[in-house]
Amino acid sequence: MDWLNSIRMRGVAAGLAVALLAVWGCSTNPATGKPQLALISEQQEIQLGRDYDQQIQRLLGVYPDPRLQEYVDRIGQKLAAGSERPDLAWTFRVVDDPVVNAFALPGGHVYVTRGLMTHLTSEAQLAAVLGHEIGHVTARHSVTQMSKQRLAQIGVLAGALISPTLAGVAAHGLDVL
Repeated sequence: MDWLNSIRMRGVAAGLAVALLAVWGCSTNPATGKPQLALISEQQEIQLGRDYDQQIQRLLGVYPDPRLQEYVDRIGQKLAAGSERPDLAWTFRVVDDPVVNAFALPGGHVYVTRGLMTHLTSEAQLAAVLGHEIGHVTARHSVTQMSKQRLAQIGVLAGALISPTLAGVAAHGLDVL
């Protein structure tokens, strides 16, 4: 019976640790004003964005048209100035990729592909795309996703304290995130 009590105590301790992390990690979403899981600080978010930005530029390359880059940046900067996070160092770039896509990184880095630019027929369409991506950054969607993954990893570690079998099952669940 001692081993059963030991397992229960470890389970309670692990559960409390996860609950405390979840409460500690709650912040207010700047876009919605609602509570949001954020185990990553704004400074960490900005640094992650800088790191990923360098990787994106290396992998995809910036489209070599300075006038187009200035145009996209000007539209993006106007929109970002009206967002809930106007103080971020926003960057807007056209990347040299034929795929029709746009995406944003943590910390205010927004990209539109060359492929998408060929399908846009108005400034309003470009503004809609950039506004959508600004919304992802403002709402800290990537931060929420990364925080959920961290919390799940902590849960797996807590499960390992209770049972190696439970930890194995939980680890497979991480693949779903």
